[in-house]
Amino acid sequence: MESRIVASLDLTDKEKLLALSETIGKQVFAIKINWPTILSAGKSIIGELSSYSKVICDFKLADIPNTIKLIAKQIADQDPYAIICHPFVGSDSLKELVSTGIRTIGVVAMSNDGASEHLNKHWKELLSDVKGAGAYGIIAAGNNYTLLKEISSQKEHLKVFSPGVGAQGGSAAESIKNGSDYIIVGRAIYDSADPVSEIKKINSEIQ
Repeated sequence: MESRIVASLDLTDKEKLLALSETIGKQVFAIKINWPTILSAGKSIIGELSSYSKVICDFKLADIPNTIKLIAKQIADQDPYAIICHPFVGSDSLKELVSTGIRTIGVVAMSNDGASEHLNKHWKELLSDVKGAGAYGIIAAGNNYTLLKEISSQKEHLKVFSPGVGAQGGSAAESIKNGSDYIIVGRAIYDSADPVSEIKKINSEIQ
């Protein structure tokens, strides 16, 4: 059975990142990296990691269409599996990213407490825009089960990726139960003394 875990490896030590990715790459659905990793290791780290697993670039792009296109072009030759963006900047920017051919994942609801102040209140409009753009998936918090269930019930073809599991209080099993297709786990994996056992434990919870 394919794993439904996305390992969020927010590491800036390149050697440690590569060693961990080689160890766990076949046991997770994908590896997700963010700006701290890119800024410390360079964009070529995407290609290096892709030899171990699919790589999701968590750039949370939020800019005008031309800037988004330029960023996507910079990483296109590094074999990224998907790229994460913020749909709130408008459907033109979202469609521009989708048109690059890189799988696009739009943020609909985030897992931090402050997201409830503004972003999460507009999930319906954001979800509608992501659907309309022909994107691949959405980000919907895995530590807010009520909201996750409501969003997932309207996802249609989109894949739901859920952060907030582990260090932010969400449960892997409950997230899947409430509509997540994949859960995003970071610190619980990369801070563990035994990341492989941690992944096996989470996979067991999901199953």
